[in-house]
Amino acid sequence: MSGSSVILFKTGYSFISQPVQLGQGEEGKEGAVEECRIGPLPAFAVHGTVAVQAWNTDQVEVLSLGRRKKEDLELSLPTEDMSMAGFLEANMGTMVSVDVEEGQGMRASTRCYQGRVKWVKALGDEGTEARLAMLEMTEGQVKKDKLFNCSKIVNIEKIVEDEEEVSLVARYRRTSPSKAPMATLSYLTRGLAWAPSYSLLINKEEMTLRLDGHATFLCDLPQFDGEPVGCVSLVAERPKVHLEQLCDPLVSGMGAMAFIRQLGAETGQHVPQPPGAQYGSMKKKSMKSSRVEVMQCTGGGGGYDMDEEMESYVSQSVEGIKGGESVEDFFHYQLQSVPLNHKQPVKMPFIKQCGDIKYEDIYFIDLDNNVR
Repeated sequence: MSGSSVILFKTGYSFISQPVQLGQGEEGKEGAVEECRIGPLPAFAVHGTVAVQAWNTDQVEVLSLGRRKKEDLELSLPTEDMSMAGFLEANMGTMVSVDVEEGQGMRASTRCYQGRVKWVKALGDEGTEARLAMLEMTEGQVKKDKLFNCSKIVNIEKIVEDEEEVSLVARYRRTSPSKAPMATLSYLTRGLAWAPSYSLLINKEEMTLRLDGHATFLCDLPQFDGEPVGCVSLVAERPKVHLEQLCDPLVSGMGAMAFIRQLGAETGQHVPQPPGAQYGSMKKKSMKSSRVEVMQCTGGGGGYDMDEEMESYVSQSVEGIKGGESVEDFFHYQLQSVPLNHKQPVKMPFIKQCGDIKYEDIYFIDLDNNVR
């Protein structure tokens, strides 16, 4: 994420721009339409903000963006032992859902466990010994290992982990031969926030004071793994984002009518109900504008010069304060090489230390004329 840039708001929303490569770096035929997978994106992005912009429009033209089709969930077949233990052994490291018989007689029941296949006991020479297996399960932030007898398993299914990230498919056309056309993937999402804290140290002997300011970063986005982010801008104000609760269908994957109903709920417009729905008495509502507005976070009315961003930040490895600037009505504190990490808060200075500031004591006496 060293070439990425992030604009953080106190509301928990952030505008993220990250460099992506179109294709695998091979030289393509001029004029040919190609496809490639780009991402990852978080599971939520504000509608209308997901975009891919080519760095050099003279070399490549981005035609469309689509949601990547989900892969088929097929279990690998064992080569020798066709028992339940054999299936688990053939799918080592895979996320599975396992139904296990527990209890006996009237208290017998079946319980479902979901986790990653971590270990399966090797098949003995005689092949009659009960085989054990272990699943690595996650409960909240805690990982647990579950050991059970494979002879008690009645069903195994391959599953995917909770979808915290999605990928897109970009269709593009090369307008000139190039081996590695680059583009910028940008979107407005939630899950990143910052909170400031200040400390003021007063030296009464020397009559000086020192001001420190630190920013605490909270990150719920799994694509941030601690690798320093090249440029992070902290916005002091709380801007209002139109349609901030509406997820872009490229990310959510919701159907047409479900999206139309959700869009209508956000904008206050009437939308048709699904067949069979109960229609009650409806009052006439004032219709709002159907124009979808999103907040432009790049500032100055223009986009990022990602070539300049990459050159400036890709080689940086030490956290620090870059400076600050006013962008229209907002003030940005700019930091560099911020190690954002999923589920791990980070704290670092965001204003340059102000030390040895002289101060004076001022006394105010309110004289009550009624007191003698």
